[in-house]
Amino acid sequence: MSNSDQELPRFRKPPVVETVLGIYFRASGKFASAEQGILWDRYFRAQFPALEERPPTEEMRERFGEERLDPHSGVQWRVTNRPDAPRLWAAAENGQHVVQIQRNAFLANWQKAADDVAYRSYEERRQDFGNQLGQLAEFFRERDLGQIEPTSWIVTYINHIDYEGLEHVGPEVAKTLTVWSNQFSDSWLGTPDKLVLDFAFPLPNNAGRLHVNLTPVVIKKDKRQALRLDLTARGQLQGDDLANVLGAIDMGHEWVVRGFASLTHPEMHKVWERIH
Repeated sequence: MSNSDQELPRFRKPPVVETVLGIYFRASGKFASAEQGILWDRYFRAQFPALEERPPTEEMRERFGEERLDPHSGVQWRVTNRPDAPRLWAAAENGQHVVQIQRNAFLANWQKAADDVAYRSYEERRQDFGNQLGQLAEFFRERDLGQIEPTSWIVTYINHIDYEGLEHVGPEVAKTLTVWSNQFSDSWLGTPDKLVLDFAFPLPNNAGRLHVNLTPVVIKKDKRQALRLDLTARGQLQGDDLANVLGAIDMGHEWVVRGFASLTHPEMHKVWERIH
């Protein structure tokens, strides 16, 4: 039995505070600010009435082999006399659900707005995201904006893990993650008071990468210190079939969930009440 055939790890109390499912697509000159506003008003305003304008996010392309070692391989030059349209950030009244719309991307967020909010299952979020992509495709057809040509996908999970403070960051990270031992070859160095980890794993057949980032943060609402552990899977897309898009999102979700379980210690799994 392959890993993909096995049941995914599950936790009753996962430390997840935000998730993102999204795609990038070839930018259409017709899909400018006015059309984005019409899309929001027609399909999303009722559920996501709180609207903000934010700077657009940049699409990150995964590169492999010698190309990834070339510092200029990811550089893209673009000359235009028109500034980028902003990204629309539309949130539900309870702050738990968000859709993001920009010239070349559509993303959907779930956010844990309060400590007593239950984690929303991937199956529910995936269904909503699939429906929203269908609405996006329908809008493009109706408005004669051309066909959506997906170029890449992204799945992000953001976790907040409580710890005792910066003076304990080394041991706390060692207690949480399997990839940091907080051990040294002699006694010269003391305990670190700053620790940031950033690494990535390739997906099978170079379909993408799982990026892992850990950094200490302070939660603004209650000044609580936490380890922020981000897991982002992303990769390229070929073709415009919605099933292919959702299949890639499923793969990204699997790598994020299995990666989280692999990177964290079994003792922490007890804290988060791992089911299987």
